[in-house]
Amino acid sequence: MAKPLATPSFLGTFGLIFLAVAALFAADTFLARMERTESAVEAARLFDQGRVLMQRGNNTAAIERIQDALSIERTNRYYQQALAQAQLAAGKTADAESALSGLLQSDPTDALANLIMGRVQEKLSRFPEAISYFHRAIYGKWSQNAAQNSLQARFELIDLLAQRDSKEDLLAELLPVQDQVPRDLKTRMRMGHLFLRAGSPARAADIFRGIIQEIPTNGEAYAGLGESQFAESNYRVAARNFETALRLAPDDQSIRKRRDLCNQLLALDPTIRGLSPLERLNRSRKLVELTLHDTSQCADPTPPPETRALLDQAAKALKTRVSPASEGEVTEFDLDIAEQLWQARAKVCKSAAPPDSPLALVMGTLAH
Repeated sequence: MAKPLATPSFLGTFGLIFLAVAALFAADTFLARMERTESAVEAARLFDQGRVLMQRGNNTAAIERIQDALSIERTNRYYQQALAQAQLAAGKTADAESALSGLLQSDPTDALANLIMGRVQEKLSRFPEAISYFHRAIYGKWSQNAAQNSLQARFELIDLLAQRDSKEDLLAELLPVQDQVPRDLKTRMRMGHLFLRAGSPARAADIFRGIIQEIPTNGEAYAGLGESQFAESNYRVAARNFETALRLAPDDQSIRKRRDLCNQLLALDPTIRGLSPLERLNRSRKLVELTLHDTSQCADPTPPPETRALLDQAAKALKTRVSPASEGEVTEFDLDIAEQLWQARAKVCKSAAPPDSPLALVMGTLAH
């Protein structure tokens, strides 16, 4: 027996039901979209409040606002990065490290997260780890301004290496950016001083000379050039540049001290060309006198026998009369005694000699 066909009234009712369901679904979708939009707006409002609080230095309150924003948008990486920044600024390094670990686990190439993690590791004095994270930030993915942000991350690493006096690593980071940095005076001056810190006085000197050619009245550049030449033991030329810097900045006491130190070294160093035999002898005697006094002052009252013998030999040498014919020979003998005493000082004295003292610098020159 054939089944009866659907009646028009049934089809009409079915159509109305379908339309009603479709309308309800559309309304529900619209309301859900509206709710998500409103939630996103609220999260953004809370986050903006947190960001303003961070700018004001109120990081504890900022953390609360950003966490409120994250309770609405849990997967927002931008909010999570900002939360870690606020936690670090508030001294909550463990919380910041935990937040960043989650971010980096999901995306190890997140440059900003790596940069903040580098700062966290630096704060915790984990310097090898900090250096590693800074490198990942330099070569990671930035959401915007990649070149500028990468350069800024490298300079944070450069500053860390400069503070730790890691000369070779510092130079390795400076070389790739020397042609990328802005050409403004402040940045060029900074690069010059950084090359000095990295043990590359020749590159530093080139930068300072370039500034002087453009701005002959820049006293800071002359002082930087003086430091570059001082680092290469070229004390005579260094003194002239410090003198020029001092004429341009007469109230700068630090420059005055460096100039005076150069003059002391020039008056003490027996290796300077053009000295007469008698002047070389007098300077070698002065070095024996200074090393004898310095070692006697810092050594124990009863030094080791070999040190005692050197002290006695130096004291005897200072009392020996010298004929003009033997000036050269005695000069070399005195210099040898002074060097041996200086080496003994490093073994018998608890405190190291100040590295910028005239005696230490001249003895360092003789050693090389």
